[in-house]
Amino acid sequence: KDFKPLSKEEQNTIKEAQKALDAIESIPCTACRYCTPGCPMGIEIPDIFKAMNWYKIYGMKDKAKDRYESTVQKSAKASECIECGQCEGVCPQQLPIIKYLKECADVLEE
Repeated sequence: KDFKPLSKEEQNTIKEAQKALDAIESIPCTACRYCTPGCPMGIEIPDIFKAMNWYKIYGMKDKAKDRYESTVQKSAKASECIECGQCEGVCPQQLPIIKYLKECADVLEE
């Protein structure tokens, strides 16, 4: 299929949307789940990050807390995961996983 190039207006819209997303400082996890297999805590780290982004992007703290709580009920708490620390350095995106998990625990375990 032939693709038509984006118009200048479409390019500008994409740039503005990206600026807005960058300003939010969401957790940029692509949910590849590289950090999950073999986790001794059994925690679904990308799901924790997804919950935090509900709060950061949409301001929906109650929904974020509900998603967070349902995720940690199936496994350890994020705070216990932070103490384990075995996932640090395994992310192919080189995200500071422990820092993000601490932020999630601080905000969503209140």
